[in-house]
Amino acid sequence: MNFSALQLHKLLISNLEKQQLSVLTAVQEMAIPTIFDAKDCLVIAPTGTGKTEAVAIPIVQRLLENETKTQVSVLILLPTRELCIQTKNRIANLLTGTDLHLACFYGGGTYESQLDEYANAHMILATPGRLLDFMEQGFIDLKHLNTLVIDEFDQLLNLGFAMEINKILQALPTERQSIFMSATKTAEMEKIAQKRLKDPVEISIREDFKKGKIEEYVLYVDKNDKKDLIRYLLETKIKSQVIIFTRTIHAVERIAADLSRNGISALALYGEKSQQQREEIIRKFRNKEDNILISTDLLARGIDFPNLEAIINYEVPDSPEIYTHRIGRTGRSAANGHAFTLCDAEDNQKWIKLQLSLKKQVNIDDQHPFLLSWEKMLSNSQNTRRKGQAKSRKRR
Repeated sequence: MNFSALQLHKLLISNLEKQQLSVLTAVQEMAIPTIFDAKDCLVIAPTGTGKTEAVAIPIVQRLLENETKTQVSVLILLPTRELCIQTKNRIANLLTGTDLHLACFYGGGTYESQLDEYANAHMILATPGRLLDFMEQGFIDLKHLNTLVIDEFDQLLNLGFAMEINKILQALPTERQSIFMSATKTAEMEKIAQKRLKDPVEISIREDFKKGKIEEYVLYVDKNDKKDLIRYLLETKIKSQVIIFTRTIHAVERIAADLSRNGISALALYGEKSQQQREEIIRKFRNKEDNILISTDLLARGIDFPNLEAIINYEVPDSPEIYTHRIGRTGRSAANGHAFTLCDAEDNQKWIKLQLSLKKQVNIDDQHPFLLSWEKMLSNSQNTRRKGQAKSRKRR
């Protein structure tokens, strides 16, 4: 189906054409009519399937049809400031030439600038902490709110925002349309949905709707050779942009320092950077001023970098969910991508369990110069088994 079949406002159609959006994705075909009908929705769809526009288009259309729009009527909750900023930019593209305005509330931005935006806003995008801060201080009025969207609901709950979400929900008008969106459906989220949504329509898009193909590889390597292997991949396997994911801030800094010593420029991103630094790093990477970005899981969800060629897992991820979301940064829309996971001897058992949880076997790339020997792998496995047996004897 084409957007032209939806009988949208001419400015909205024009803005979609400017972004070269003409054909609806599967989630958009299912969600847009439901949202137009003002029904509550639970939307479960992988990242990269067009969920943001699926919700934003009918909401913007509704605002354009309302000639007495003078108050904030839409609230969109998001888990991180990066996702807030990205979503704001995507919705702002739909508002070009209209008299509609957005406000964006998140930690790290100044109160003054965010409240200045609020003065003329019809729609608020916010992280839960900053929104509650403004609500509790009486800075904002949400009594005219008629539409609530909670995006990346599973991530919000994973980050421990359940209490904040419930506080916000209790403070909002009871008569409203509520739309919950998530990449996965969890028991905790389903419990909240059953309590807070009124006769919801559930829209579920399978992972196989995603057009891009991700070629996944595991590379066995000694822990001391990982940085050398990273440089080898950058020189021989990756032609354009890549995100290197690692668990800790210290690892981000160590990898960046090693690349710098070898004359390779890279951006380093983690939560402790200032808001201005984080925005500048994302801007540079998005504009392809740098081709290498090293990050913690801050960027594992929601953030979209078009045509990202590859991701590298510096260590085996801690869970199937983290693995899936990390590799989902590449292979988006119709573009193919590559995912490389570096596995040392200590992580071998974790990698085996991860593949079992994912119900797939990832291809082994053993054509690299830093291949971990099976002798070392077996030796480490035996040492791990002995340690486990020793601990078991101590417990007895």
